[in-house]
Amino acid sequence: MTKLINEFAAIKSINVPARTGIGFEVNRGQLFRIIDVDGSQPADFWAFNSLDIFEHLSCEHTRPSIQRLYPREGNSAFTNHRRPIVTLVEDNSPGEHDMEFAACDKYRYLELGADESHANCTDNLHKALGGLGLLLPYTPQPWNLFTNFFLNSDGTFEVRSPSTKAGDSVTMRSEIDAYVIISACPQDMNDTCGGNPTDILVEVGVNPTG
Repeated sequence: MTKLINEFAAIKSINVPARTGIGFEVNRGQLFRIIDVDGSQPADFWAFNSLDIFEHLSCEHTRPSIQRLYPREGNSAFTNHRRPIVTLVEDNSPGEHDMEFAACDKYRYLELGADESHANCTDNLHKALGGLGLLLPYTPQPWNLFTNFFLNSDGTFEVRSPSTKAGDSVTMRSEIDAYVIISACPQDMNDTCGGNPTDILVEVGVNPTG
């Protein structure tokens, strides 16, 4: 694992402005790093098989495969075909990466008292897919990086502000050729983003295929 990180060299940086999403391609074996620029900012994360986007990262399939609520350093996230799609090779954060919550959408903001024009991660996903020339008729559950949804022993949960500090990051390795979508979550109506959505930065490493 350490050798992999020592070899990480960013060839491209992508800024994801607060409340928006981006998409990009990675090849099998390629590393990429997701950075919380200012701290306390979750990143909704999706990954799709570039040959068949109906195979994608699946939280409900990942949990039984790794027997955890979400991956930790060294664990993979699995697809709905039950094979690894990305591996968390380094975690320089408090390690809070929820796999229980759906992406925020217009209905969630209506529920919270906003109007349906409020920016949301679901729209960010589909806009980013569209920018790649892709269309998916549903919204998979994201892997909510840097997200502090705290599960109590009695089965209740709390939405807490993220514990991440400025510059905290995770580094992933793609296990197949994939499309990655990242949304800098716009939730400003509870503590999901500490009340103040900010930017996410992505650094994409050297392409192992040249």
